Amino acid sequence: MKKAIGIDIGGTKIAGAVVSADRSLTHLVHQPTDTSSAQAVFEQLLAVIESVCEQAGSSANEFAGIGIGLPGKVDRAAGIAVFQNNLPWDNFPVVAKLKEHYPELNIVIDNDVAMSAYGEYFTAEVEPGELLSYVTISTGIAAASIVDGQHVLGAGFSGELGMTRVYSALDQAYMRLEEAVAGPAIARHGQQLIGRDVQETKDVFDLYAQGNAEAEQIIESVTQTIAYAIDNMISLLDPHYIIFGGSVMEKNPWLVAMVAEALDDTLLPAQKDAISRLRISQNKGQHGLIGAGSRVL
Repeated sequence: MKKAIGIDIGGTKIAGAVVSADRSLTHLVHQPTDTSSAQAVFEQLLAVIESVCEQAGSSANEFAGIGIGLPGKVDRAAGIAVFQNNLPWDNFPVVAKLKEHYPELNIVIDNDVAMSAYGEYFTAEVEPGELLSYVTISTGIAAASIVDGQHVLGAGFSGELGMTRVYSALDQAYMRLEEAVAGPAIARHGQQLIGRDVQETKDVFDLYAQGNAEAEQIIESVTQTIAYAIDNMISLLDPHYIIFGGSVMEKNPWLVAMVAEALDDTLLPAQKDAISRLRISQNKGQHGLIGAGSRVL
C-alpha cells in the first residue's frame, strides 16, 4: 500500500504521521513549535519528519512524498510560505529547503484549512461532481471548498468565511464573522456579560451547561450568527456537504444541531434540504494530516 508523510504546522505544535492510501494514520508525532526563528521552525520540521520515519522503520525516500499544511498565505506553485502571523516565516522557501534534504521526493504544501478540507473530502466518500465545504471555527474562522478533487481557489481569497460581514446582536453592530463568533469573541462576550467567572472560551460553554442565563444568551446569539453565514454559503455554493471542524465545534458538537435549527428559520423552503448536509468532522482533529498526506497520494 502506498504511503506518504503528512505534516500539520501550527503556531503551537508541529504534527506528523504516516498516511496510507486508505486514509489511516500511523506513527503520529507531536512537537511544540519553536518560533524563535525561521530556521528553528524548519529544523523542527526536519526533526518531526525524521521522527516519523524512525518510528515507521523506513527512510524518507521509501514514501511517496511529503504533504505539509501550514497557516496563512501560501504560494502553492512556488512552494513558499508567504506569510503566517504565528510563525516567523516570511516568504520562506519551504519546498526548496526540504529538497536539499529530500531531492527525490514529491513535496506539496498548502494552507492548513485547505489541507483539512482535503482530509474531509477524501474520507467522506464524495461522488464525482459533488462539492464539499469545510468550515473551521476556532481561534479564527475560515473555510475551503473542494469539488472533483480540486480546491476552489478564486483569485486568492476564496474561502475566507471569517472575513464576511454579519450583524452581531450581542455587539449590536455589523462586523466580520470572526470578530463576532470565533473562540476569542465568545470569551469576550462572556467577560462583558458574565464577568470575572469567564477567563477563556471554555468557561462560557461550562456555564452554558450549568444553565447560566447569560451564557445561554451568548451561545444562542453565536449560533444564530453562524447560521447567517452558513445561509450565505448555501445561497452562494449550495454544497453537498458542509463539515464543521475547529476546536469550538469539535469540543461542542451539539452546536451543529443549534445551527441547523437556526437555519430552519432563515432558509427558503426550497433550500431547507441543505440542513441535512451539515455534519461535524469525524476525523478528531486529524483532518489536516490526512489531507496533507492524501494530496501526495
